[in-house]
Formats: sequence, structure tokens, C-alpha cells
Amino acid sequence: MAPELNQNLYKASYEALKEAGLPEHLVDAASRIVATDKAGEPDLGRNEIDKEICKQVVEHINRRESD
Repeated sequence: MAPELNQNLYKASYEALKEAGLPEHLVDAASRIVATDKAGEPDLGRNEIDKEICKQVVEHINRRESD
């Protein structure tokens, strides 16, 4: 069973990442990850793919800020 998606968190994350100029595929993927985080679990319940996507988002934002 897929984890429950927090719609408000998804929307807030989506809007912030979109405004930051990230590519659509990263905006959607990262927003889904954040909106399904499990606060009581190690690494918020994220798997290796989730962690890699989040890493890509951080790298993208850091590149944009250094330009």
C-alpha cells in the first residue's frame, strides 16, 4: 500500500520548487517524497531512490544560487 500523500505539503513543496526554477520531473518527484515522509521512521522512510532525488534537488538549487 502506498503511503498517504499530504496534499497541503505536496502543494507547498511543488510551488516552492517550481518557483526556484527546478525541472518539472524533479519538482513533482521531490514534492511527492516530502508529502509522504514518515516522521517516526529512520530517514523519514525514504529509500535510496528518494534520497538520490532529494540530492539532485539540492544540487540544482545550489547551482542556481551560485550563478
